[in-house]
Formats: sequence, C-alpha cells, structure tokens
Amino acid sequence: MKHPKTLLFALSCAFVLVLVGALVAFNHHKPRLLILHSYAEEGMWEHNFNLGVQRALADNRKPLTHRWHYMSFSATDHTTVEEWEASAQRARSVIDRWSPNVLLAVGEEAQAYVARHYAGRGDLRVVYAVAEDPARFGYTDAPQTTGVREMLPLQPLVELLSHLKPGPVRLHAIGVQDATGEAERQQLLAFDWGPHRLLNVTLAADLPAWQEAVQAAQASDVLLVLSHAGLPLGAARRGSTDPRALAQWTVQHARPLTLGVRTRFVSDGGALALTPAPDGLGQQSTTLALRALPERSARVPAPELGHDFTVALRPSALAAYGVQLPSIYYQAARAAQQLYLQPVPSVALP
Repeated sequence: MKHPKTLLFALSCAFVLVLVGALVAFNHHKPRLLILHSYAEEGMWEHNFNLGVQRALADNRKPLTHRWHYMSFSATDHTTVEEWEASAQRARSVIDRWSPNVLLAVGEEAQAYVARHYAGRGDLRVVYAVAEDPARFGYTDAPQTTGVREMLPLQPLVELLSHLKPGPVRLHAIGVQDATGEAERQQLLAFDWGPHRLLNVTLAADLPAWQEAVQAAQASDVLLVLSHAGLPLGAARRGSTDPRALAQWTVQHARPLTLGVRTRFVSDGGALALTPAPDGLGQQSTTLALRALPERSARVPAPELGHDFTVALRPSALAAYGVQLPSIYYQAARAAQQLYLQPVPSVALP
C-alpha cells in the first residue's frame, strides 16, 4: 500500500516542479517594459501621468511584465548635476540587469542622463515622453526610437481668448530661461496666432529679470505665464524662487489678465490655465510603448504629438478680472479635479 502512495507523491511533486518551471519560463520570456521617471512618485504630475499609464496597461490583453523606476526621491528636491549623474548610474544599472525590451523615459532628465545613451541600440527600443524637442537628445534619426512630445494646447487657447476679449488680443509670454522654457518658447513662436498677436516671449534668467519682464508687458491684453518653477533668485543669491510666491507676485503686479500653461500656476494662485494633460500623455506614450514591443511590431511606430489638455480654474481670481466663462470650462476643470475653490495661502517673495 505504501508504494502507490509514494509513487503518487513523487508524481505530484514532479507535476508541481514542471508547473513552476513552466511559469518561470513563461514569465522570463514575457516582453518587459520599464517606465523611467525623472522625478519622484509623490509628485502630482507624476501621479497623474501614472494614471494614464495604468489605463493603457489595463487595456493591454497580451502578456507583459512591467516595472517602474524613479530617478529622484522627492518632488521638492533641488537635485545637483552630481546627484543626477549618480541617479543615472543607478537607473542604467537597473536597465542593464533587467534588460527590458522597451524603455519608456519620462521627462527631460530621464532623456538627458539615461535614455539617449540607449537610442539606436538593436536590443532596446526607446520611447520618450517629453516637452523638449526630441532632436535635442539625438532621437530624430536614431533607429528603434519613438515617442510622444508634449504640446501646449495653443489652438484651444485661441478659442478661449474669444471669451476673454472681443476682437484681436495682444499677448506677451514670460517663462524661465531653461530647457523647458526654450521648448515652450519655440512652440509659441511656431504657432499661427491669427487674428491675435504674440508681441514677445521673454525667458527670464533670474527673479529681477522676471520682474522687469512683467513690467514691460503692461501694454498687452494677456500675459501668458509659461512654466515658472526653478527660477534662480539671482543677485548673488543662491537657490530658486518659490513658485507660489512668484505666481502670486505676477498676478498682483501684472496689469493684463494672466493665463498659465501649467496647472501649478492656478494651484499657486493664478486664475486660469490650459495645460497639457499628464494622464493623457501617460496613456498615449504607454500605448505607443506597447505597440513598440518587438513581439508586436517589426518596426517602431512613428513619433506622435501630445493631443490631450486640461483646464485649471480658480473662480474667485477669474472674477477679479470681470471675466465669466461658459460653464463648460468650469465643468472641465471640476472633472479634472482642477477647480480651485479654497483660498491659497499668501507667500511673499524674499
């Protein structure tokens, strides 16, 4: 009687071992996607981008292994070049050990410090999600490389202007003199603003230059505030200007109506912004990354431009300009959780 039981036990063990081996082999051979973020998971933009990533992954019906890696540990870090380089070494070590089939690199630093070094490699396809010109990272002619460039929603902005002022509008734009500011400036200059006029785009090197630019824009009808984080204090002072204090100072001292192109402008105290939707960019770039998997396509798909945008709105600040928008704007902001009804704490510039 013992012999059949022993045989049954041995067969059961063999079956379990075969099953485990098959599962290990299956998982090992599943295509691998690595999502590399420039900044920390706790950031609001990163959180919303990841919501889009998760939607794209939920729609995926084919075998896939994916993992995430973040190059910085806090959304409020002021990371030095040395720290970025050290973080890049860690990220590249993860890539080299895990050997993903596709690398989805998110943000400027992920491209500059990591992804561009893998562009054109036959064993890894690179998909970028970035606001800067992909040519800056050598992606234009690199094989096995594609991605989504985040675009400012300028055509919806033109449509919005018709609700702010009858007839042609004179615009002046102000941003920070850095790679993001330059990318935004290029988009503004390349766009056909008709019937409106873009008078100037000023990229400020530091806080005094920003304040001078705001004063110089007083003759315009609308002051368009580009990305405003990371502005150096200047005047031999180290560190960056507090973005909330900068937004509030700009609103208080600008004669024209101020509009933003980032939701942070409104959360910091501004009245209104039309901004690229991070969740839309996350879903669009992840969908492109899934299409770029070697198992699904012999060639990488063509690069795309971001197409989704969202509305951020602070009704009390907008009312101070005497502006009442159609209700669709308020509902769009509410749906995106970007309708700010509570007063923002006041912060002064140093």
